[in-house]
Amino acid sequence: MVYRHLNEKDRFYIEQRLSEGDSLRSIARALGFSPSTISREIKRHTPIDFKGLYCHRLTSRCAQEKRANAKQGQAFQQISEEAKMLIHQRLKTHTSPDVINQELIREHNIQVSESTIYRYIYDDREQGGELYKNLPHSGKPYKQDLRIDNKI
Repeated sequence: MVYRHLNEKDRFYIEQRLSEGDSLRSIARALGFSPSTISREIKRHTPIDFKGLYCHRLTSRCAQEKRANAKQGQAFQQISEEAKMLIHQRLKTHTSPDVINQELIREHNIQVSESTIYRYIYDDREQGGELYKNLPHSGKPYKQDLRIDNKI
């Protein structure tokens, strides 16, 4: 099975099949999802006041709101000014984000993950900044070993 989110058509199909009394397994098989995915979808998005009735319009709206309110990828916006200054200083010396992360923890007791530092750098790049140019291996090609061994 290929990973994908349920869309509005899938949710409408679930609503129709549930009203016809079909099993979760048959619905899942027809849509190409795991039965547990369909079960979680129904439990997660069926309001109590609907008395167990699944409504695809309501569930689609709920799912869109959840995705819009997701906080993934926004941790770099909460980095303190002190941490930003230290990150800039260390990047100028071409220090890698994993080393910067360890130094921030060890020397300054500041907790910023390596991936957050990378997201901060790439967000800066999208806004026209040049922090990415200070990464230690910024697009440099690896040297190839051209020697030929005389082995059989």
